[in-house]
Amino acid sequence: MPIEVIVAGLPRAGTSSMRDALEKLGFTKTMDMSSCIQDPLLSTAWKEIYENHLEKSWTNDNWRHMFDKQFPEYMATTIPSSDFAVEIAQAYPEAKV
Repeated sequence: MPIEVIVAGLPRAGTSSMRDALEKLGFTKTMDMSSCIQDPLLSTAWKEIYENHLEKSWTNDNWRHMFDKQFPEYMATTIPSSDFAVEIAQAYPEAKV
């Protein structure tokens, strides 16, 4: 399932409320920081994302592949992906930002 909504807001700026609102609108799996804290596999995936982002070695296809592989059930995302909103939006041009 591709990412449909990318929340590009800053952390600690209503992202939990945004997650709740998105879930009420039908985006039943929204990734946020609490998801990452609760699931060690998500934390490991985000570590790889941050490392590759710093190296600037990924293309849009790399971003999409990583998200499709690591986060297949998520429909929307807030933080930590807001750090990469531009890259994720380019990888998912059909998503709403």
